Amino acid sequence: MDRTEAAVLSERGLAPRHVRGAFLTKYAAALALLAFVVFNCLFTPNFVAWETFSNIFTQTTKVALVGLGLTLVIATGGIDISVGSAMGLGATIAALSLMSGSYAGIALSFVVVVAFGLLAGILSSRFSILPLVSTLALMYIMRGLGRGISGRGTVTYNNPELTNFFITPIAGRFPVQFFILLIAVVVMYLLVNQMKFGFDVEAYGNNPVAARISGINTRRLTTICYVISAMFAWVAGILVMVMVSSTDPARVGVDMELDAIAATVIGGTPITGGYPNILGTVCGAFLLQLIIMMANMNNIPYAYSLMIKAGIILAALVFHNLRKQ
Repeated sequence: MDRTEAAVLSERGLAPRHVRGAFLTKYAAALALLAFVVFNCLFTPNFVAWETFSNIFTQTTKVALVGLGLTLVIATGGIDISVGSAMGLGATIAALSLMSGSYAGIALSFVVVVAFGLLAGILSSRFSILPLVSTLALMYIMRGLGRGISGRGTVTYNNPELTNFFITPIAGRFPVQFFILLIAVVVMYLLVNQMKFGFDVEAYGNNPVAARISGINTRRLTTICYVISAMFAWVAGILVMVMVSSTDPARVGVDMELDAIAATVIGGTPITGGYPNILGTVCGAFLLQLIIMMANMNNIPYAYSLMIKAGIILAALVFHNLRKQ
């Protein structure tokens, strides 16, 4: 909001309310995360420990990475429910290659997953197929392909060097996932907030017709968003695989799309399209994981943690709807 707009709003008595609403929309997830951290520091036994925060980072990274990719897709008004299966397929191809002693399959798994992301973007942008339907079909295809090439079983490999690299904390304290997520957040933040691509995504999400009229190549833009989403899903799948030196194509990434979508919505990206809130998505992912950890450390049944998560998601949707009105 520039000075001229602020002056006009101030004359009409709208500036304070406008500014407060914009601030809450952008930082609501961060404020909620801060509140939960303070609450757990005060009331959860043994919460204030380096091991606790390290574990939160390790468990949250995969959801945050998938959420970062989905943030772009959702900001365009689309959806991608195939990211969980993309994780499973990429991890399966890579694990099969490592089982035979080759690293080439890791690159192949990246190409295959990105190709499915490209296909999802093309089906949505060029053939006008509802993203929910097209990605649902791709979800089943990738899950079935992963189970087919694995022989319907868990793929286990032996590569201690690779596993030790990812499970050994850097400087004895920081998990590798911390730096991977940090790099991803910085790159995505710059892409969305400092480059034309991010402004085009927001413009298309807010008003697709106006975006086309203004000269934005909306087909290419949409396709790129789905490809980026597939790339992040691939990274998340590889991280899951290397942590345990194996992968189960029937289980890796299952329901991951639900947590990632929830993190994105909680983070402030409108489910109907609009401004992609990168930092909000990351805070939303950490908030969801913190709820689960809080329940475990306080001996609260897992079912109740799901109810708390659902309540926060509903609250976020209601908040977005009120802001829109």
